[in-house]
Amino acid sequence: MTRPSLPRALALLAVWIAPGAVCLAATASVYLAFRIAPPDRLAADDRTRVMASLRAALDERSEATTAPDAAALHRRLAGPLAVTVWSGGASVARVDATGRDLAEATAAAAASLRQLPQVLALSAAQRAAARLQVDLVTGTGPLGAGNWLFDRLAIPGIADMLAINPGVDGVGADLGGRPVLLLPHELVGSSLLAARRPSELMPDFAMGVDLKGISHLLASRTGASGAAAVPAGALYRFRTDTFVEPPDHAGPPLPLYRGLPPAPEVSSRSLREAALRGGRYLVAHLAPTGRYVYQHDLWTGAQTDATRPGPYSMPRHAGTTYFLAELYRITRESWLREPVERAFAHLADLLAQGGCAGALPDGTAVDCVVDRGETVAHLGSTALAVVALAEYQRATGDPRYLPLVTRFAAWLLFMQRPDGSFRHLYDVATRTPDDTAQLLYYSGEAALALARVHAITGDARYAAAAERALDWLVDWYEFFMGGFFYGEEHWTCIAAEAIWPAVRKDRYAAFCDGYGRFVRVQQFEPGDHTDEDDFAGAYGVTPFLAPSNTPTGSHTEALISTYLLGRHRGAPDPRLAAQIRASLQYLLGQQIRPDSAFDVVGPGEGAIPETVINRNIRIDYVQHVCSAMIRASEWIDGPARAPP
Repeated sequence: MTRPSLPRALALLAVWIAPGAVCLAATASVYLAFRIAPPDRLAADDRTRVMASLRAALDERSEATTAPDAAALHRRLAGPLAVTVWSGGASVARVDATGRDLAEATAAAAASLRQLPQVLALSAAQRAAARLQVDLVTGTGPLGAGNWLFDRLAIPGIADMLAINPGVDGVGADLGGRPVLLLPHELVGSSLLAARRPSELMPDFAMGVDLKGISHLLASRTGASGAAAVPAGALYRFRTDTFVEPPDHAGPPLPLYRGLPPAPEVSSRSLREAALRGGRYLVAHLAPTGRYVYQHDLWTGAQTDATRPGPYSMPRHAGTTYFLAELYRITRESWLREPVERAFAHLADLLAQGGCAGALPDGTAVDCVVDRGETVAHLGSTALAVVALAEYQRATGDPRYLPLVTRFAAWLLFMQRPDGSFRHLYDVATRTPDDTAQLLYYSGEAALALARVHAITGDARYAAAAERALDWLVDWYEFFMGGFFYGEEHWTCIAAEAIWPAVRKDRYAAFCDGYGRFVRVQQFEPGDHTDEDDFAGAYGVTPFLAPSNTPTGSHTEALISTYLLGRHRGAPDPRLAAQIRASLQYLLGQQIRPDSAFDVVGPGEGAIPETVINRNIRIDYVQHVCSAMIRASEWIDGPARAPP
């Protein structure tokens, strides 16, 4: 065998090694140039000393004039100490202070709090209920461009898109001889993060920062009338050690990371409490008419008006009401019964307005869900209505909606083809299905609906139809690359477990096991990405985007069903259990609890935000996450058992 010549060997090495070496060098360069070291966080006793001095100032007690004294407080700061006063969920006052060390800065901040007009305007009761947040600047770093290798190799504009770690970094500038800061939570609350849209083809895909908005906001903080925007080159990033008073000021201040305190540990009890907390949020956002307050912005308190007619998602109303019924079935909490009845009564009223009721040529009565003003019925809307109405009967034993369920189920059977697949759209005026359109989720939702109808009726027709649907959904992946990728099949796996034991097919479990492995590679783990261990357990495709909470919840719903399928077959998968537990640990931290509700305007306890940096709430966010929580609470502390 002839060995390659030295030049050829060097060329081969260059081809295979050089690209990776360049990427590694670029990564190391950016890391060294832009990363700000994590803060050396104060111990609980020292946080308590700092907060005690500030609380005394807020309460107008004399000890606020004395600097707190402890060895750890005589350390230098990398920037100002910032104090935010939260009242009613809103930031009503803010002071920044400096000093030779933390103790002096704390005393200066306390003195400023005493004189602040916004603080003086608070009543004694408001001061007692207020919660103080402290941000200690612990390090600074450049913003965006400035490193030669980064500037040469980066995609144009990428520095502005990715420079800030959202919710962790703040942005500042030295203006008029003093530092002016936008704290991490202020960037989030001002909607200055996830503000750039790289493509008009994906309007919902946003990342990066609004540097122009940041520059103008910083300039306005100087107090100078008509101040010009701060030049981008004058901006810098900073990190903080942040902590906040606990509710009722009981105990040491809570350390915050990305605006959140530590989460409770996963257990049956913590999951049950969290699911019930989500239920209370939904009940608090349920109007007397049975219609939900669809959205709630926790930063501003702005909410949709459930008393005014307008566009409204019946599928999301059905899905949310399904969760409340499921929660009642599992917990038997009496306070849930009346809201469940109210929400289902409104759903029935909405369904009756569709105008889809009719009969098949053989005389079978059918009905389907049509949103007001629409002429086309969507398979998924009817399927989710069936799932919700069937859950009502499972939870209460009341068959009042069974005639409606039967008509809807007859329509689902009509929309199913002989091979098990479904037509997804239906023209109500002409009574004609669309044989071409195929939409995401609908077939899996219909399979689950048929499984649930079988559960409440025992009619073998529905089990057979659900089986045909699942066969078709699983068989679709029977090609060369089918085992290497999956679509959004969480409804499929929920349906596969829901039809057990009427249909027992090992290949359903094998399919869902494969789906679990597929999404597992998208799950963040501790140590995957620097400074982002708080994302561990969530699902995402890049550390540059804060993970969305709803997909994590819906994936977990499907994986719980997959795990239970393994239990049914006598082969529970511990990897799936660990995957589920990691996601639930992440989601427990995302939910608004009393200790994390200091910056929430309006009734927000129990809510699940869209992301950690997007505090908008939609009812289906709560539905998916809290459904996973209550289902896992039944087995997470011990052997899994199938729900009744």
